[in-house]
Amino acid sequence: MVQQSPVHDTIQPLRPWTRPTKLPPFKSTLLSIGFALLLILPTLDQWLGLSANFKSPEKRILSTFPEARFPHVLTFITQFNTYYKENFGWRNALFHQYSQWKYKVLKTSPLPDKVVIGKNNWFYPGNSMGHVADQHRDLYALHTDTLASIVRHLNHFQRQFRAQGAKLYVLIAPDSYSIYPENLSNYLPINAGVSNFDRFKTYMSQHTTIPVVDVRQALIAAKVNRVTYCQTDTHWNEYGSLIASLTMVNNLRKDFPKLPVARLADYTISPVQGVGGDLVTMLALNREIVDSIAYKIKPAKFLLAQNTELLDNLEKGLPSQRFVTTSSQLPKLLLIGDSFSFSMNQSLPGYFRESYLVRDHTCDMKLVKKEHPDIVVFEIVERNIGFLGQL
Repeated sequence: MVQQSPVHDTIQPLRPWTRPTKLPPFKSTLLSIGFALLLILPTLDQWLGLSANFKSPEKRILSTFPEARFPHVLTFITQFNTYYKENFGWRNALFHQYSQWKYKVLKTSPLPDKVVIGKNNWFYPGNSMGHVADQHRDLYALHTDTLASIVRHLNHFQRQFRAQGAKLYVLIAPDSYSIYPENLSNYLPINAGVSNFDRFKTYMSQHTTIPVVDVRQALIAAKVNRVTYCQTDTHWNEYGSLIASLTMVNNLRKDFPKLPVARLADYTISPVQGVGGDLVTMLALNREIVDSIAYKIKPAKFLLAQNTELLDNLEKGLPSQRFVTTSSQLPKLLLIGDSFSFSMNQSLPGYFRESYLVRDHTCDMKLVKKEHPDIVVFEIVERNIGFLGQL
């Protein structure tokens, strides 16, 4: 039997404690001053507005200072925390510098989920807006159950409108992905097959008699001569809105032959200086990047309409408007739409004796019964087609 040698624990002697090296007095003072400034500057900015030139890039109303109500202390703390996160000093200036660095130096989107950067100074909405990028890559296809729900919903409205003597139409405003796919970055290939718009249009034709107004081909054809969409915004521009309006009226004329006939030549189309749209505003780049061109549209005299009512809409941020013409034999229009319908105010009302353009995402039957329109149009942007089941 082999004997093992005993194992002895070895105890290392402790090193003598030495006092940490002190910073030189001037460095210590500078560090203290810098730390104090980091704490004080945000509060000074909130009081004095030192960074007031840097506007918030967010398209919403930020939280306001909460009201303290005893004994709801925890509620106040929660609300104050939200308020401070959205309003602390230098917040907008810091984001502006961050955005400049990401876009100009790294050549990437500062907010890729909100804004997709394309080629030739084109910007597109990101997936935060209805999964729009994934929709156009066919990664977020409309399910048959969703389409069936939409048809049931619209058929319900069609029956109610018919009882009121009105005819229902659905107008889809195409995404910029559908009209200008050539300016998307190479890393974002667009599905060349069936789109959600195509699925919706086919399903509607098979299961309902409600007309779907498709303005895609008209916009694609028109862009050969003039730009139809904003390069820095989610929307079509005034010219694209005019093309959509003319196409819609041509569709309506099949059922309402008394609608005036107009051509592009009946409108004065003047190029004007472009501005930075909502997409570059979200990136705080709207000072440096603007649309290369915009348009001012003036209709011929026989298409003029008078704006008689304007109702502010605090939720949507865009007003509802009423227009009238002197042509008493023309039908009356009620258009319920999103922000794409706003620019149609300039080109659409002249075709009707009265038109009421409402910015909303729901349909109020009380409004329809009150207005007694001959035509009701639901307008919605392509990426939000699924919302038609929730009107």
